[in-house]
Amino acid sequence: MQRYLSGGLSYEEVAAEFDVNVSTLSNWMSQTRSMPQKKDKGRSAPARTDEGRTPQEKLELLLRSAALAEEELGEFLRAHGLRDGDLERWQREALSGLGDEVLPPAAQARLKRAERQVVKTQARLREAEALLDLQKKVQALWVDRAADDECDESSE
Repeated sequence: MQRYLSGGLSYEEVAAEFDVNVSTLSNWMSQTRSMPQKKDKGRSAPARTDEGRTPQEKLELLLRSAALAEEELGEFLRAHGLRDGDLERWQREALSGLGDEVLPPAAQARLKRAERQVVKTQARLREAEALLDLQKKVQALWVDRAADDECDESSE
């Protein structure tokens, strides 16, 4: 977010730099803007574990840290009570969240039941199609047979 807000880069450039979709970055920016802003009184923030941070806070910290030079990053980490690996882990988590969505177990069970039902329905459909084909063939035979019988009766 800081990279965009500093005015140096466009949404497209920031999205390309972090390898995210432009619309995803736009959503993140909207969510971050709607968050209440904390007033900084020049004091460093007390150390917090990342378990107490919301996903929005983590994203904001990730975006702000990306705009910092290497020498500013250490001070930023200390001010926010972070360790070196926290930002890297959060970035991996954010990027993995953009991939395939993992379904909860209940949804996975419903999906498997639905897939089994589709397979059964497809088998029934194939069987019905075969029966219809057979019915048409039988009907055609009866029509041919009836026509042959009429010809035989008229020739007598």
